[in-house]
Amino acid sequence: MSSSSAFRASIAAVLLLAIGWKIAVPADNKSHLKEDLIEFLETRHFNVVVTDQIVNDMPMVRANIASCQLHVARLTPDGSNANLIRHLAAGAEHSFVVFRGVVYTRQPVFWTVLDYLWSRFLRELGLARHISPVISVAESSSCDAERLPWGELQGSPRAS
Repeated sequence: MSSSSAFRASIAAVLLLAIGWKIAVPADNKSHLKEDLIEFLETRHFNVVVTDQIVNDMPMVRANIASCQLHVARLTPDGSNANLIRHLAAGAEHSFVVFRGVVYTRQPVFWTVLDYLWSRFLRELGLARHISPVISVAESSSCDAERLPWGELQGSPRAS
């Protein structure tokens, strides 16, 4: 076998392994976040409505209690849909990002991308179940949603 045909055979083997790996590893189930988010807000006595506006494979969630109104959506790890979410949550006076249970004024894009890549690698090895979500929360001025225990949302067995 010449070195050229050995090289071709090794490339073909690597391609078959890579494609087989992609087929064997199931896609990340993003619906767990919607369910966990609804449960998290309803436990805190919010009236929750799931809208028909789909953002990053998850419907936008609207929640209210008294005069407090929240608009919650999933951000992409690279922050590329942040402007779309701001547009959909127009009318909200304040917004913040929740990532791994911590509240940020702006999305920490470097950390969310790094975590996405690492979580995806671990998931493909079978060591993690889900990729860490990045959540955008827009609120009316009468809310103090940053004080909600967002770490409990991330701590649920399905949301890590």
